[in-house]
Amino acid sequence: MSEGRPRGIGGVARRLRDRVENARLSADEEESPAPSSVARRERRSGDGVGAAPADGEQRGLLGRIAADRKRFVAAQTELERLTAERDELRTERLGIQQELGAMQGKKVQPRLRVEKTNGVPSFIVAQRMMQRIYARTEDARAGLDGVGAVFADPAETARYAISHGVPVVEGDDSRIEPTVIAHAFKGQVPLVEVHGPGGVRHFDGDGTDLGDIRPATTHDPGIVEPTGLGDITSWSKRLSRFVPRPYVQIHWSATAEGPRLHHIDVDPDRVPVLTPEWDEKLGLTFDGAYTRYLKQPFRSGGLANRIPGGTFTPEEHA
Repeated sequence: MSEGRPRGIGGVARRLRDRVENARLSADEEESPAPSSVARRERRSGDGVGAAPADGEQRGLLGRIAADRKRFVAAQTELERLTAERDELRTERLGIQQELGAMQGKKVQPRLRVEKTNGVPSFIVAQRMMQRIYARTEDARAGLDGVGAVFADPAETARYAISHGVPVVEGDDSRIEPTVIAHAFKGQVPLVEVHGPGGVRHFDGDGTDLGDIRPATTHDPGIVEPTGLGDITSWSKRLSRFVPRPYVQIHWSATAEGPRLHHIDVDPDRVPVLTPEWDEKLGLTFDGAYTRYLKQPFRSGGLANRIPGGTFTPEEHA
């Protein structure tokens, strides 16, 4: 009996190993497609072609798969953590922007406008950027170039306009409130707003009605197009071309003789909040005007164009 026990134990062990091996092979067959009859024949031929990988090689492959799986799970976990951190930082940033926006006069603007950056063309953001630049100068009213002080003086404004052949309000007409505002971008006028008793109406530079593009104001399509709108647009282009600012508002009054210049606001606090489409359009226009502004630095003689004894002529500015 003592001699038969090892044989019995060995036989049981062999049968257990066979059952484990069969179970492993069955599991492998369930996870992979069944080999073709040709492959089976090649495997049985024993010539090494298409032979099944050795146990050690297979264990190494399974180990690498398991390691790759662990790295993938770790990377996915890290991505989820970074995404949550980004969302948290974005929420914190929005809160800070809202606080800063209120400090800079943006509290009446939609939240999305405060969220925009200079990476996206935006008229409102661009002009606010310029306002912050001018506010840091010693004399915010004059600005970096001093031109703000020039156009704050009605006499200097009239002198500049007349030198460019543009009529200005005089005498009692100077008390007439301006009803037309041309939004001018260094020689371009893409937007003209006309005020009436019941609201405002907007036109482009060609006199086309733009419809309701300003949600915060009352659009009044019944406002009559002002007489001389073409002259207003043409004169505004001419005046803004030589003012060393990328964006100005040029105010006009309607008189018995036609439109007359009332004043030029070179650093307007009141900036229209338009629809997203028009905010982007004017943002692109602002970008072009800013480029021209950098290429045409302020020259003192540029504001003395055709006055008696002046140095420059319109052709020399072309």
